[in-house]
Amino acid sequence: MNIVPTSFERIMPDHLQNFAVSIFRKAGMSEMDATLLSDALVDGDLRGVFSHGTRLIEGYLPLLIDRNLNPAPDPKVIGETDNSINVDGDGGLGYFASFMAIRMCVQKAKKTGMAVGITSNHGHFGSAGHYTRKAIEAGCFGLAMSSHHREFSPEQSILKASGASPICMGAPAGDQPPLIIDMATGGNRADEFFNEIPATYFKMLGLGLMSNALGGILSGMVTREETGVGAWKGVNQGAFFLVVDIARLTDMEVFRRQMDDFITSLRKMKPPPGHEHTETPGGLEHERTLSWREEGIPIGEQHLAVLEKAGKEMDVSLPWD
Repeated sequence: MNIVPTSFERIMPDHLQNFAVSIFRKAGMSEMDATLLSDALVDGDLRGVFSHGTRLIEGYLPLLIDRNLNPAPDPKVIGETDNSINVDGDGGLGYFASFMAIRMCVQKAKKTGMAVGITSNHGHFGSAGHYTRKAIEAGCFGLAMSSHHREFSPEQSILKASGASPICMGAPAGDQPPLIIDMATGGNRADEFFNEIPATYFKMLGLGLMSNALGGILSGMVTREETGVGAWKGVNQGAFFLVVDIARLTDMEVFRRQMDDFITSLRKMKPPPGHEHTETPGGLEHERTLSWREEGIPIGEQHLAVLEKAGKEMDVSLPWD
């Protein structure tokens, strides 16, 4: 899904953004929330992470229209210290609580050196990279992870235990693209990974279970009576964030220069077999964003069909027709 399609139509980001805003407004969101969510989804498309771009409209609309998630949430801080924040998502999609939490973590980290945040009582929060990049923009190291509500039974294989819990960490550079690793920690190919590369699979499993622990249990997505009765059936996710102000640890200019030297040297190395260029994690997405912002995003046929269907259902015209 995150491979650039061979057959596509280029759509300018602002057209895609305006369409998504109109869709979410029709579903009951405020202008501010619809804009924030649409910004995030178009950002996913711009980076070539189509799985977490505007294709998600297809899954989000039924949750909002059927009121399984709150279309007009009012996230609230329910716990706070000088270097920590706990945000309740009020039954909405996770973007709103998570952007609130990461922005407050950045503010606190700039004052105290580091900060942690958790969010709960919400649905899908999208790509973990959205939140890590907020930390990077402020000259900080960022970590974001999340987990869905998880229940296990003895009949299940441990191969499926991590689910597809996301984790992203990243650090800023100077003139070079920041170093960002943004990944899922499991998914439908767990059996295949285990059979082909068992050592790598167990590392993925470990990362996934840590996401379950921090982005799930710590954030409030527990499995016993503490959960209580949810007001919104679609609530199934929590998140964990860590932000470290790099300037508290070292000279920021020196760090950026050293990161540039490091990333430049890596990008000059021979590419892996079957690839024409060498890129560091996050570099390809950075280059796509710069290019596609000017040229338009290559939206494939299946992706277009998803958007066209949503437009018909919500009586929103396609601004690129």
